[in-house]
Amino acid sequence: MLLSNVLDRIVLEFDLQPCTIKQYRMVVSRFSAWLGKKAELSDLTMDNLNGFLFASQQKLNPTTIRNYRVAMTRVWNYASETEGIPSYNPKRLRRQKLIQKPVLSWSQGQVSALLKGSQDLMGELNCGIKQSELMQAWILVGYDTGLRPIDLRFLRWANIDFQYGTLSITQHKTRRTHTALLSEESKKALKAIQSPERDLVFPLGKGGCRRLELKLFEAAKRFGFRRVRGQGIGTLRKSHATEIYKKEGEVAAAESLGHVGGVRTVRASYIDHREVRQGRLPPKPDVA
Repeated sequence: MLLSNVLDRIVLEFDLQPCTIKQYRMVVSRFSAWLGKKAELSDLTMDNLNGFLFASQQKLNPTTIRNYRVAMTRVWNYASETEGIPSYNPKRLRRQKLIQKPVLSWSQGQVSALLKGSQDLMGELNCGIKQSELMQAWILVGYDTGLRPIDLRFLRWANIDFQYGTLSITQHKTRRTHTALLSEESKKALKAIQSPERDLVFPLGKGGCRRLELKLFEAAKRFGFRRVRGQGIGTLRKSHATEIYKKEGEVAAAESLGHVGGVRTVRASYIDHREVRQGRLPPKPDVA
């Protein structure tokens, strides 16, 4: 049996996210390419999988290699349960050490520069909303709530309660509900883009959002905005977490993000490393 057929059965039996299915199919395809033929159940051996991971390591980053390992072992586990093939030995399966990079958020001054830059954006969306007003609302809501960009793109007017100053959503990534607070500035900016009447608050696809954020970054430069390579509009989530952490600690930051991974994940991925309280001074010894 082909591994692609095994994967088809996994997709039918389990509720997987589309991005997860796409990832699994891509990994099985690349495993086949490495073998030089369509991968079959008989190709699931320790030597083959370790060889595939080692070869991939030469050109891909550690996180991608770890994802390859997850995808292949998911297929292997399922095949062991349903087809009776021998299971793998996890102690012998190659593991990739991840390199933890420093987290960099945008300071309050950088967020202010983005807001100033948004006022200089010209043009309108096809629906008639001014780009300047839409991006101002996006920045304010993104900073206030710490929502992921995908949750902002899927945000509906029905999710917002202007009276209580809250928005309540089911997070796309975790499928868990989360309620966030909105400042008066965010509510005012949202009301400015309520017309024309529509379901989605920010009627942008992923590509449209990317094009607008690049225009925003360029406009914000003259107000002192600078970003490092790889930072996108989703960095507002890190800014939110960092500012909450500075005020109330990492437990509050995790709760405010609606993060189910706990404090460890928030500390590793969202709180600016320059703000993390790590070192402590012990009591001074008596030198008298």
